[in-house]
Amino acid sequence: MLNSKSFNSVIHDLENHDGEFIAVLDRIIKFIVNRFKNIEELREEILEYDDTYQIIITDMNFNFWLKLSNGSIIYKKGVNRSASFRVIYTKDIMVKILKREMYGTDAFMKGIIKVDGDLSQGLRFIKLFRLFIKYLNNGFKKENI
Repeated sequence: MLNSKSFNSVIHDLENHDGEFIAVLDRIIKFIVNRFKNIEELREEILEYDDTYQIIITDMNFNFWLKLSNGSIIYKKGVNRSASFRVIYTKDIMVKILKREMYGTDAFMKGIIKVDGDLSQGLRFIKLFRLFIKYLNNGFKKENI
């Protein structure tokens, strides 16, 4: 299991090594998506989802999307023009959210992050992101990333 020391080490890698940011975040996302695919309890959490979420990290030129449908999840790098919901971050804001120094909803309310999509999709995205954070904090060993 990931303890607070190793979690902080992963976040430190994201925060302080621009050259490694994309590679580390990519490995984290792949790991968590794999957990969703392999753990029934997690698949049940996303059973009613039928959305495509585009995430854009502007200052790192890193774009990826997640397609959720009937309990399955697909992760791809790049832009999905048909995404039903988009969230635009900077690297620093993403790291602050992962470190729990800021909540995504607070960042949105302050205009720090931008979103494009309807309220119901936004609420599902918040739930999905919280599940990701939960399993980022509790569900893996650092050496697995």
